[in-house]
Amino acid sequence: MTPEQLPSILDEFARTGADSIFLVVSRTNPPLPLEQLFPGGSSVEWLCHVCSADDIIAVTRADLGIVFDQLEHMEKEEAAQLLGRLRDHHCKRVLFHCAVQTHSKRELLALGYIEQKRPSDDGHLYLFDPELFFERRAWNSPDQWANPDNFKKYRW
Repeated sequence: MTPEQLPSILDEFARTGADSIFLVVSRTNPPLPLEQLFPGGSSVEWLCHVCSADDIIAVTRADLGIVFDQLEHMEKEEAAQLLGRLRDHHCKRVLFHCAVQTHSKRELLALGYIEQKRPSDDGHLYLFDPELFFERRAWNSPDQWANPDNFKKYRW
């Protein structure tokens, strides 16, 4: 993925408003007119040459984190820590692209990242979105917190 491909990716996955906050982690330096890549009025923090998860110091929680051309240049453990840190501390949703499969699909699923199928892609695209990953269960609600079928059957 290149910075020029970001608008098409954002159209497909962003689901954010005009005043959204984006956090981009990439070895690629940002192109000069960032306003053309992201929706008008949005705030963009572009981090280049991140070596470890500790290098990310974000003040606010971003609506969407985008990682490309970064994980291929990191150790496997550091890349997993970076994805976890972005997911847990810095971004509500994380989208990352890797040209080379550095982690197995099972390892990424364990981190909460789901592979996105795209017909003309030059690598693998993964998305962490809590609304997609954590499915809503009818029994896990305030109305059904304990199994009502067992109320008179068992003594707790």
